[in-house]
Amino acid sequence: MSYTAQELNTKITLSRFESHRDSEGILIEEWVQYAEVFAKFEPLLGREYFAAATITSDAQAKVTMRHMDGIDVADRITARGKNWNIQSIQNIQNRNRELLIYVKHNPIADA
Repeated sequence: MSYTAQELNTKITLSRFESHRDSEGILIEEWVQYAEVFAKFEPLLGREYFAAATITSDAQAKVTMRHMDGIDVADRITARGKNWNIQSIQNIQNRNRELLIYVKHNPIADA
């Protein structure tokens, strides 16, 4: 493995967007938490740049965690008080021991 248990020091929450109808038939769409685990969270880059007369934040990170089935790129990770969109998921060496997940900060979801 490429980490020690001590490095899994950031609690992350995995959420999935779901829709359902309440008792009155109104459609409810929300992010539903399905797992809370400890992971290694490493920022890759944080840069602000001026583009098209607006300041845009582009923050990305790498999340390493123990293997878990059912994670999808449509899911979201919440770590360190921020919401992160999953960009890719890699099962390291296809051994079902650890996952490497690349995420991108979603400032809209933090609002």
